[in-house]
Amino acid sequence: MNKINKYLFPGLLVLLVITFFTRNSVRGAGRIDPAVLKPPLQESLVDQELIEFAKDGYEYELTPLFSYSINGLLVSKMNYRLFSLHKYDNLFPLDICLIWGGNVEKKIHKNKRVKFSQDCRWCWVKWRGNVDFNFSEIANSHLLIKDKRLERKIKKLVAGDQVNIKGKLVNVKAQLVGKADKWEPQTFSWNSSTNRTDQGAGACEVIYVEDVQVLKRANLLSRYLFSLSFYGLVVLIVLNLIRFSRPIVSA
Repeated sequence: MNKINKYLFPGLLVLLVITFFTRNSVRGAGRIDPAVLKPPLQESLVDQELIEFAKDGYEYELTPLFSYSINGLLVSKMNYRLFSLHKYDNLFPLDICLIWGGNVEKKIHKNKRVKFSQDCRWCWVKWRGNVDFNFSEIANSHLLIKDKRLERKIKKLVAGDQVNIKGKLVNVKAQLVGKADKWEPQTFSWNSSTNRTDQGAGACEVIYVEDVQVLKRANLLSRYLFSLSFYGLVVLIVLNLIRFSRPIVSA
């Protein structure tokens, strides 16, 4: 057991740290699905009836604008629930940043000079040198998710995955029911962008998510090794706890 602790434990720990980063890298995207080269599909709705419901102390009113389907390469994902002060982030926990079309065909995601990031409900792309980047083929989308199954599915996505998101573009109005806490607004609203050429504030799509499909997964080896090293370390720790918890019997 001492030899296992000496060699296997640090080895698994190093592997865990390395794969923690490589399993979530857009550079690890594999062969591109042809669907990701096509623009999002936005169509008029026959039924534009309001969607109304209550959650976490707010009454919501969603105005459907268009049906919406987007195939894209995930370059960044942010879970705002992890550090939020607002109850309504339970309904909008995840933002995803996707690229498609020429940006993918030109393999901009493989360019080490290009960096994608998210913060404060924005998606950022920065680069050094000359990069032929098309801002009409990138989208930062706020995902409105009521279905826990879909939320779990989206949480498992990593940068480099190719996905399809279906749902409706919606405008959102919310009214707090009862007394507001210190950090809670009494009312708030979010309006969705409905075109792909706008930029800056108000250019994000607000998607009422109805379905999520993974077209191709990325970084499969790193994801497998991360799970292997994580559970391997858990087993070693448990074995050591059992070993040291045994009473020492002296002769």
